[in-house]
Amino acid sequence: MKKKALLISILFATSILAGCMGGDDTSKDEKIISLESEIINITAEKDEVLENNLILQSTLDSSDIALEAANSEIDSLTLNLTSMKAHRDNLSTSLSETMLELNRTQDEGLLAQLENQVSNLTIQINNADSEILNLNADISERQIEAEQLLATVTALESTINSLTYDIRQKIDSCPMDNPGVEIIGGFDDGSGTAIADDQQLSDDEIQFSIGECPGNYGRILNMSENSWGPQLLVKMGNKLIFAADDGIHSWEPWRTDGTVEGTYMIKDVRPEECSTNDDGTETCENYGSLTVADFTGINRGYYTPELVAGNNKFFFTGYEDAPSFYMAEVFVSDGTEAGTHLIQDQWTHDYFSDNDWWEFFYVGPTNLHVIPSHGNYPDRLVYSGFWAHSGDVTGEEPYLTDGTTTIRMANIVPEITEAGPYCCFDFLGSMPRDFIHNGNLIYFSATSNDNGRELYRYNLAAFGNNGLFLIEDLKPGEEGSNPEQLTSIGNGEIFFTADTGNETGRELYFSQGSASNTDIIVDIWPGIGNASNPENLISHNENIFFTANDGENGRELWYSDGSMSGTFMIKDINVNGSSDPRRFLLSDDTLYFTAYNEEYGRELWKSDGTEEGTTMVMDIYPGQSSSFDYGAPFSNFGNQLIIHKEMIYFTANSPEYGYEIWYSDGTENETQILLDLNPGTNSSYPWWLTSFGDKLYFTAAEEDPYPFNGRQMYYYWDNTGAIIDTN
Repeated sequence: MKKKALLISILFATSILAGCMGGDDTSKDEKIISLESEIINITAEKDEVLENNLILQSTLDSSDIALEAANSEIDSLTLNLTSMKAHRDNLSTSLSETMLELNRTQDEGLLAQLENQVSNLTIQINNADSEILNLNADISERQIEAEQLLATVTALESTINSLTYDIRQKIDSCPMDNPGVEIIGGFDDGSGTAIADDQQLSDDEIQFSIGECPGNYGRILNMSENSWGPQLLVKMGNKLIFAADDGIHSWEPWRTDGTVEGTYMIKDVRPEECSTNDDGTETCENYGSLTVADFTGINRGYYTPELVAGNNKFFFTGYEDAPSFYMAEVFVSDGTEAGTHLIQDQWTHDYFSDNDWWEFFYVGPTNLHVIPSHGNYPDRLVYSGFWAHSGDVTGEEPYLTDGTTTIRMANIVPEITEAGPYCCFDFLGSMPRDFIHNGNLIYFSATSNDNGRELYRYNLAAFGNNGLFLIEDLKPGEEGSNPEQLTSIGNGEIFFTADTGNETGRELYFSQGSASNTDIIVDIWPGIGNASNPENLISHNENIFFTANDGENGRELWYSDGSMSGTFMIKDINVNGSSDPRRFLLSDDTLYFTAYNEEYGRELWKSDGTEEGTTMVMDIYPGQSSSFDYGAPFSNFGNQLIIHKEMIYFTANSPEYGYEIWYSDGTENETQILLDLNPGTNSSYPWWLTSFGDKLYFTAAEEDPYPFNGRQMYYYWDNTGAIIDTN
């Protein structure tokens, strides 16, 4: 019987446990409370250990008592057997004497009496023989019980004697800058692949461990000293995928499960590139597949890689070769080196003359949108890409891939030239943007020669061009209504914004997927040349929150159920101008966002869709100063307002702590700083906040100020485990 409780009691008798929670700036009272809480937890564990230990010892004592009783009963039965055998022998002697006397007598009266006596003695002897047989059977059963009890006692004694423990470093499963110590316990009996009696616990010999990583935050891995740190964090199953530069391989795809052991580069997709100089020397560069490419010298701007993940695969754009000669491509990965590869080479032409660049502004595939796996369908990717193969060229058009099979969903703008097709390139293209999906329907905007940029849908259940459908030419002619802010609410229905011209300007629209049910909801800012420019659309059941400018109240928070009467401004948060709500986040039925007013600056707000239910959560930076200033360089660095474990976590600025991570349950009393990573008024500027399992991941600069040199990836978790101090 392998009872881990007994081992735990031994460990508690040989180790010192301390509840060292929090950082150095934790107040004395908080430390005392934390220690008291840890002592309570440890005491409870110890009580449970002692209780289970008593059960084990009681089992052994009971087995000893039962064995003693079994042996005593065997002795008693043996005495009874000996007595019964003696009684039978006496009866046999009496029978022999009676038979002898019977043979001698001639007296008929005495003869009858002796015959009767012989019969009685025979019966008594038979009864004695039967009793002897029963006693022998009882003795055999008791001997078997005694042997079993003896085996049980021997096993219990062997188990107690084989109990052992070891203290070891808890490194691979802890943050690299916060390694801990754990006590492992078990039985050195060779279970699993372990070796018995080798004085080491391994494999199935280990029954449990005690000891958590110290503290409640830590760094996962040291990356290259740069201003950006890990980027593009996405979740894929039980892995967190991101782009990182380790200073050796440049920017490549990485993965982590939150431990040092489980954090590593997936693949060096774009290895070091070397060239031979005129003098015979070699020059080598390592750009990385996920590096940002600068094409400003040829009027094409920058190319920024993208990374998205489904349930079992992630997709990213990047380079296999130098971007000065080749275009970015689309890659797929299952999280392993062998499963990471280029989907298909969409760009095979490797030369441009200088005169070609002026009319060609494509820099690589964009607008990656993943459709997660469901049922028998794998993870799929929709994106906008260019195709340049000898004899087969199209401009930038929509593509669909599962990582193995890739199709062009449509060639909306076929190449047309007076001299016939170009030999190598099609500079035309529909340039699809803003992909969203709703069941089997993919919505996006695209440009055509006849209609300009309008709203399209593609049915995944159809095939090729048969699945493509122009929903409506909202602004007839070549200019187009330029649909934006596409937002799905389910059942094939979407909200979006469009600009149909001077009569309404850019306003809010609703569509169920066809021209007959696609129309403007309401002209929020009426008048020729006016536009409310709805932004920040976010679905709320079958309705949406959004921001708009009605020409009277500035940009404020609005709500719509898709009808004119059900579209209204929720609250004029800044009565003398725009509150400009941003960073929308829904938690259950409550919308969290940042907004500005003249009294409090930009702070955290919440809304239930009613005026009275729209309130500021807390004035984190008191007065007119703002806690949230999402201008450069903060606006493009991942989520900075997220839900984690049913709480709101966000990056905010305060006069006491600078820019750090805060959390809130939506009330002022429970809105507090989570972690002052760069102590004092210095800022760590947390970016890329990501909820993954029971941990909150983010990137931050723990020591260096702006421009954020030394930015690394960290995680925070609620550490409730016992921490072992070996000092």
